[in-house]
Amino acid sequence: MSGDDRGVLLALTEEALELQRDGEALMTEISGEGPLGDLAERGGPLISRFEAMRRELPSSCRDPLLRSAAEVLDMVFANHAMALNAALDLLAVSWRSERMRHELHRLEGLGRPAMWLQTIHAELAEELEAPA
Repeated sequence: MSGDDRGVLLALTEEALELQRDGEALMTEISGEGPLGDLAERGGPLISRFEAMRRELPSSCRDPLLRSAAEVLDMVFANHAMALNAALDLLAVSWRSERMRHELHRLEGLGRPAMWLQTIHAELAEELEAPA
């Protein structure tokens, strides 16, 4: 079963890495005050997919390392969905004050959890490639 869990986790991290690239690009456009309608249209499916991926994580990994990886992935996916949603919300109201615009321009990517995703992916891929 742990091999199945590892495969599921690896597949989710691979998909998440692709989505993360799209999310990082979207954050750059949001920070640059791109068109809200276009960005929201592209961001909505990303946010929804990150949330759905949380539900697809194995819920009861026997292997403590896989369980830990699943817990971190849950946090990463939640972070990415929340960060994108909050950035779009900030863009929607940034016209209200110079301080909000300043905060909008300070947005940079999806934060440290983006690095966690890369680390977990590398570890899972290495484990699958290791001889049994």
